[in-house]
Amino acid sequence: MIISQVRKCYKGFRFSWKSFIHLICFVALIFFIMYAFNQLKTTQYFPIKEVKIAGIQHVSHEDVEHLLLPLVNKGFFAVSVEHIRETLNQLPWVSDASVRRVWPNQIRIQVSEKLPFALWNNEKLLSTSGQLFTPSRESFPSDLPEFAGPEGTQLKMLENYSKINKALAPLHFKVARLELSPAHVWSFTLNNGIKVNIGHKDILTRVGDFVKVYPKIIGSRASEVNSVDLRYSNGLAVRWKTVS
Repeated sequence: MIISQVRKCYKGFRFSWKSFIHLICFVALIFFIMYAFNQLKTTQYFPIKEVKIAGIQHVSHEDVEHLLLPLVNKGFFAVSVEHIRETLNQLPWVSDASVRRVWPNQIRIQVSEKLPFALWNNEKLLSTSGQLFTPSRESFPSDLPEFAGPEGTQLKMLENYSKINKALAPLHFKVARLELSPAHVWSFTLNNGIKVNIGHKDILTRVGDFVKVYPKIIGSRASEVNSVDLRYSNGLAVRWKTVS
């Protein structure tokens, strides 16, 4: 009985050499495509002949070329755009970079640089987003305000810088240097050279009072003033320069 059923099943199964050959060819084709693709990724076929970079202002072109040369000295399919992007993002000035291949022999790069806002402790730059970074000294912009304060207070200093400058608008002055001591005592230096000590509380109120009395107490005699102390509950003190 069992033998009879096996024979019936065997008779129902028809082996097709044609289908088998088609299957073998299909599998071989898949392996060939994979092999060809891997070869393209590891060879110098279709070499990169041009690299276009946009968005660079502060980053040295020489530094970028030196950095990218070993990464693009490959074939079109062998170049890793992700590796290039990660490498560029390690440059101090670079905030982000997008990299893409353009057939048949180009790499196009768009760089977004950090926006410098202030010189931080005379050794780093502070971006508009509150990020500290340290590019080469030669690339530092020369017209930035100076911030001096403990690390971790960047955002607070950015905020108060904006508020103090807004309060000073009636005098047409700006803060050239803003300082925050480790004891959280605030002071700033105006772009006319006068240093103003604020203290650690009621910052904007004290600056507002300073703005109100400035025309009467100092006025046109700014060049004779060394500093102003606002750390008094009912007034301020002006330190005049000593005339020799």
